[in-house]
Amino acid sequence: MTIDTARAHTIGSAFLDWAAERPEQVALTIYRGSSETEHPSLTYAELARRAGRRAEELASRLSPGERVLLSLPTGTQFVELYLACMFAGLIAVPTPPLGGSAIAAERVAVIAGDCRPGLAFTTPESKDVTAERLRCHGLGHIPVETPGDVSPGEAPASILRERNVSSDTLAVLQYSSGSTGSPKGVMLDHGNILANVAALRAFGGIGVPGDSFGSWMPLHHDFGLFVQLTAALLHGIPSVLMSPSVFVKRPVEWFRMMDRFGTTVTSAPDFAFGLGLRLIRDDQLEGLDLSKVGCFVNGSEPIDASTMAAFAKRFAGIGLRPEVYTPGYGMAEATVYVSSTPRDREPRVLVVDPRQAEAAENPRLVVTMGGAGKEVVGVGMPGAHETRIVDPQTLQVLPDSAIGEVWLRGDSVGRGYWDKPELSAQAFRARVAGDPDDAPGWLRTGDLGSIVDGELFITGRLKEMVIVRGRNLFPHDLEQEARLAHSALQGFVGAAFGVTAPDERIVLVHEVDPRVPAEDLPGVAKDVLRRLTASFGVPVRNILLVRRGTVRRTTSGKIQRQAMRDMFLADAIPSLHSELDADVRRLRAVDAP
Repeated sequence: MTIDTARAHTIGSAFLDWAAERPEQVALTIYRGSSETEHPSLTYAELARRAGRRAEELASRLSPGERVLLSLPTGTQFVELYLACMFAGLIAVPTPPLGGSAIAAERVAVIAGDCRPGLAFTTPESKDVTAERLRCHGLGHIPVETPGDVSPGEAPASILRERNVSSDTLAVLQYSSGSTGSPKGVMLDHGNILANVAALRAFGGIGVPGDSFGSWMPLHHDFGLFVQLTAALLHGIPSVLMSPSVFVKRPVEWFRMMDRFGTTVTSAPDFAFGLGLRLIRDDQLEGLDLSKVGCFVNGSEPIDASTMAAFAKRFAGIGLRPEVYTPGYGMAEATVYVSSTPRDREPRVLVVDPRQAEAAENPRLVVTMGGAGKEVVGVGMPGAHETRIVDPQTLQVLPDSAIGEVWLRGDSVGRGYWDKPELSAQAFRARVAGDPDDAPGWLRTGDLGSIVDGELFITGRLKEMVIVRGRNLFPHDLEQEARLAHSALQGFVGAAFGVTAPDERIVLVHEVDPRVPAEDLPGVAKDVLRRLTASFGVPVRNILLVRRGTVRRTTSGKIQRQAMRDMFLADAIPSLHSELDADVRRLRAVDAP
């Protein structure tokens, strides 16, 4: 059975179809770690009952269309309440669990201020902190509660019919991760999400019979919520979820989870591959067998070809085959899934001429003949979306191999940003040059890319691009090259950005291995600056080496380069060692508060 969008036109009805067909199949398991013997699980029937009872309670308190803020960790309560919102015609607003983080608490308050929920759920430990933070933002009227136990008894069969939920009912406000600017809530209706889950299977081959999902991705992130959780629930496939904190502390638990539960599909952002390489020891691999894994999705941030290759080589001995690695591309504005390389095909990596790719005028992806150059990873072709590569200035559609902004349209594209009509019109209803007035609008992704031989290649973010001496340089390229320059930076995080002093200058803030002696840091800095200058053909003279954990990241691991730039200009980044040219030093002195 597959999703029949003509009949199961809502998330709730699609899920209930599976609950009726295979009530005793395990739908959800929460993996607590290899040291635990019990891992909570729910069958389709029990999950439907519990979600239905919670939906009944929510429907008695809130009107259709009201928002419900879910600031909960990975667990059965989050999933029950998410489905309950779908049943009851309410809008789920997933946010990070606080977990003692002041940054997460502030983010939750900002999101609540934007969408004005009728109710907020959090953990008992975070309840008082959340309520206080909301009061500080003038939101003290919003009830903050813990989920509590599910009431006994069967769920009312009429809950969907009574609330009049349809495919165009808003289902989720998916807030952007906040890597640039303030978070914005993407409005996704039931039809958007169903279309995206169907596309994931039809074009990505993910969610086919025999699959078993396993993930540590946070459920407030679109990657975790839709690719791992919702896709599994709506394709009748068992899903095993693990807390992100367990993965970050002990990455090998990801492998142990997949081994124990026979996972065939998993996913992670690119940084997780580097973390696994650095922190998983060879002795921890003994006895593990991941030969059942058929799809290892790498997405959500720029994909480093060398890291992916090193990961494949390192872990081939436990059954991971080269063809299981699946580079993908997606974004919250398109629900999540846009494209991925075909399942069971090794990733395609182009080696291109960096000067042509980074040219300020008419940049293109031109494959080099000698095998030396810049590596760019293919992410398949968006089969479920119309796709154009567009000049962001002239709005002209560009030919194959030209680099421009990626524009999309299709059933998965959301309605716009919550309560931001002007920004929504700019981002979701754009028009390419020559479009008739009555043509459907396009989603401007803000990502730069190119189509080569029918495959999409993403080259960077338009807003983060730094133009230096006629070269278009992207932060992730600079950060990646810096880690290759010295072992002291390998496995750690950096943020590159541009400042005007008075012309454009590159600054790199990078964490460094704490085992490096202080007297060695000047040499590390000089090696990095020397390699960056040689590799990119422009002068790179500014670097701050900082302690681990200094570089700001979103809750899903994305580097917050704009925040780091602001902190740098405000002279608010404590460094272990710095090398700055005189103009940049004066700039900081002028801009510092």
